[in-house]
Amino acid sequence: MLIDASHRGWIRITLLFLVIATACYVPYHLWWSPSGPRGSSLPGLIFGAVGTFLMLFAGALGVRRKLRHWNLGRATFWLKGHIWLGLLSYPLILFHAGFRLGGALTVALMILFTIVIVTGIHGLVVQHIVPRLMTVQVNVETMYEQIATYVVRLCEEATRMVTDVCGALEEEKPEKAPEPLAAGAKHAKPAKKIEPLEGSGPLKKFYLAEVGGFLKDGRGRLANVASRDAVFSHMKMLLPPTLHATLEQLEQLCEERRQLQVQVRLHHWMHGWLIVHLPCAAALIVLSIVHAVASLYY
Repeated sequence: MLIDASHRGWIRITLLFLVIATACYVPYHLWWSPSGPRGSSLPGLIFGAVGTFLMLFAGALGVRRKLRHWNLGRATFWLKGHIWLGLLSYPLILFHAGFRLGGALTVALMILFTIVIVTGIHGLVVQHIVPRLMTVQVNVETMYEQIATYVVRLCEEATRMVTDVCGALEEEKPEKAPEPLAAGAKHAKPAKKIEPLEGSGPLKKFYLAEVGGFLKDGRGRLANVASRDAVFSHMKMLLPPTLHATLEQLEQLCEERRQLQVQVRLHHWMHGWLIVHLPCAAALIVLSIVHAVASLYY
């Protein structure tokens, strides 16, 4: 989600509550708690309760997404609350703990909380940068889920294109003797053999050695624009003019494959942080509830 003018109200509210919380914490820390702020004190409990509530609200975004058919408010409201109230909960929990770590459980909580906050901020930054990079670097763009299908089509088109001028790409197996047919049956016509054009041998070798593999996995020197331009320029000198058009079409297909690979990489940048953020957030909520319940009994 982009941080734009629609977030100004949330930013103002978050800063206002942060100022109020800080104004309450400072005298509590300096004068009301001579032995140092403690989570079990009344101010500490208030900071902890409010901070935990904001954490739970931020975590409820996942529940809201699962229950889209319920009338629980607009998704943008929940997402903005997830961002800003989630950020606000971090200093409140620090105020609750008095900026001190206790036992193993509280240490684990603060480590998880810090990871969740850092990965969340990273996700916001990435979602601002990556779409702009994709606009600049990717002209051939498709849905991420359809990229594998698109790649198969590129391979098929390239194979057909090369086969039309180079003949069969694999060595032909010796033909078996035709089996006898029933009375009245007709022999099927054998597939027409495509004769390779004169001088097409280097193109066939080039396709089998580099182009075919690159179109499948997007790896190799053809993934680099400068290197690819040099390779295709060299191939153009090896081939007769009658094959230059086919070579140029192959280069266009390689460029499409390169851009698809860039899109895959940018997609991973934009969404990969969730692999860490989501499980840590779930563990944080569970352990926070355990910490709150344990605090009531001990």
